[in-house]
Amino acid sequence: QVQACGALRNLACNNNANKIAIAKEGGIKAVVSAMRRHEDSAGVQEQACAALVNLANSNNANRLAIAKAGGIKAVVTAMRRHEEAVGVQEAACWALKNLACNNCNQTAIAKAGGIEAVVSAMRRHEESVGVQELACGALVNLSVNDGNDYAIAKVG
Repeated sequence: QVQACGALRNLACNNNANKIAIAKEGGIKAVVSAMRRHEDSAGVQEQACAALVNLANSNNANRLAIAKAGGIKAVVTAMRRHEEAVGVQEAACWALKNLACNNCNQTAIAKAGGIEAVVSAMRRHEESVGVQELACGALVNLSVNDGNDYAIAKVG
């Protein structure tokens, strides 16, 4: 599953035609399913989050499809299960950053506990430039939503 999610990550990187094809062929559901079936595998979670990063990048239809498939919850669950795994935290923050480019997803991420998970990652991995940068990006995108700006301030 690590390799399969990694392959989808690579195929979706900067290639919109591949992003569309992957979604059409059930790739988004497959990635989210892998995250659910292998919740204890940091490797699967990191590669799956990275695949979602690329699938959601500059593709609003995929952002919505990821949310519909349960991808937001899966990313937040990965962050909670693998709090010490900097690679998981970095990829998950990046995934939430890209998913939060959609207004509906901004609300869904907050409801799933994504704001708390991002802030927790920042606190736990203060030394990681990647986590800090991507977490800030996620919070910026989430703060566009009027309800989320208060929630972000409340969490800290």
